[in-house]
Amino acid sequence: MVIDQTPKADVIFKVLFGDQKHPRILIHLLNSVLKPKDPITHVEIKQTELSPEYVAQKGVRLDILATTSTGEIINVEMQKKDEHNIKNRTLYHWSKLFCGQLIAGDNYQQLCRTICINILNFNDFNDEDFWHIEDISDRKTHKQFTDLFELHFLEIPKIRRKQKKDIVQDPIMFWLEFIDNPNSEKIQDMIKKELVYQEAKDVYEKCIADPEVQEMLRVKEKAELDYNSALSYAESRGKTEGLVEGEKVGLEKGLVEGEKKAKIESARKMLIKGLDIADIVEFTGLSIEEVEKLR
Repeated sequence: MVIDQTPKADVIFKVLFGDQKHPRILIHLLNSVLKPKDPITHVEIKQTELSPEYVAQKGVRLDILATTSTGEIINVEMQKKDEHNIKNRTLYHWSKLFCGQLIAGDNYQQLCRTICINILNFNDFNDEDFWHIEDISDRKTHKQFTDLFELHFLEIPKIRRKQKKDIVQDPIMFWLEFIDNPNSEKIQDMIKKELVYQEAKDVYEKCIADPEVQEMLRVKEKAELDYNSALSYAESRGKTEGLVEGEKVGLEKGLVEGEKKAKIESARKMLIKGLDIADIVEFTGLSIEEVEKLR
């Protein structure tokens, strides 16, 4: 079993860009993407699980959620596999973040600019541009309706064809190359020249050397392999479409339950080794309450 140990793996991505201990890495990434007139100098990294308002609603777990000193809300997502829903998924996440700002009695003028940045390990747009920025504008005049809405889609496969000279011209291309392959020859010179790039490489190497991170990577990879293998077998049996769909639902339920048990077991091991609850929550995706019950 070959385990992905690049920053495309969600566990590594969150440690690299979502840890308040080294915010400069996330700040540099955000400035590279957003290119604000006044560069971002501070971010506060938030809890990445948004609780649903009602039990029947779909909960949302984000990769990285941060607010800037000017109040902007920014969600950064790493999408490793194409599930053919990235546009709808992004709109859903954006809407939850935007609407979640206000409580009863608040003024609509308090709503802050909300941005979703999606880094994709697949191509979703049928063109050669690796970077698409979406906003809301008038169909006739193309004048922007509001600056509160902004979506970014960055497609990694399209920069793999770029030459080294192209990569060094734009910081965002460095980050995409680094996320895709942190040991790439294309970026080695840049890592040596930029302190924040060297910091990112150091954090990455420390992360993949962590036994607990390796355990989480192994658990997630095995769960995905088991699911794909079982689903492939079920479909190959030539069942009717409805039966195959039923098996798929059952397999998905089993995968969720199995992965949950693996996360709980990993959390127990981490507690025994004395890891902080906050770190265990970050690595496993369990809630604080779930981890507390294991003590």
